[in-house]
Amino acid sequence: MKMLAQLTAGYLLFVGCACAESAHDQVGRLDLGQGIQIEYEIIPLGNKAGPQKNERAGPIFGTDGGAPHTKLKKLILRQGNKKTSLEISCMYDPWFERVDQSRFRVVVQNRRSLTLTGVFSDAAGSYVAEWLIVDGLGVRTLLSNEPSVVREKLVR
Repeated sequence: MKMLAQLTAGYLLFVGCACAESAHDQVGRLDLGQGIQIEYEIIPLGNKAGPQKNERAGPIFGTDGGAPHTKLKKLILRQGNKKTSLEISCMYDPWFERVDQSRFRVVVQNRRSLTLTGVFSDAAGSYVAEWLIVDGLGVRTLLSNEPSVVREKLVR
C-alpha cells in the first residue's frame, strides 16, 4: 500500500511539473535554408482569450470555436544580420506539437524581396499566413482559415 501511495505521489508530481512547464513561453528558431531563419515566441493565454491591452481587436485564427490557449507573441524573419518583425495579430494556437520548418516556405523573388508562407494549426483550426518582405520591411498579405486556401498553400 505504501508503494502505491509513493507511485501516486510521484505521478502527481510529474504531471504537475509537466503542466507547469507547458505554461511557460515557447521560444525557438528555425532554419529555413538560403540563409533565412525565423524566430518565434508563443505565450500561454490562461483565461485571457482575445486581444489584450494595446492589441488590435480582430478575428481569432487558430480555433474551431473554443477559446484559444496560446498565441504568437513574436515572429521575426532573419536574413544574415537583418531582422524583420512580422505582423502576428489575430494568430492564436499556432502549433500543438514541436514547430517544424516544413510548415514554412520561402520564395526569394530577387535580392531585395521574398515571400514567406506559414501554415499554422493546433489540429482543430488550421490557417495560413503569408508575408511579403522587401528591403527588410514585412507586410502580411494573407491570413486565412478558408480550407481551400490552406490546402492550396500546403501543396505549393
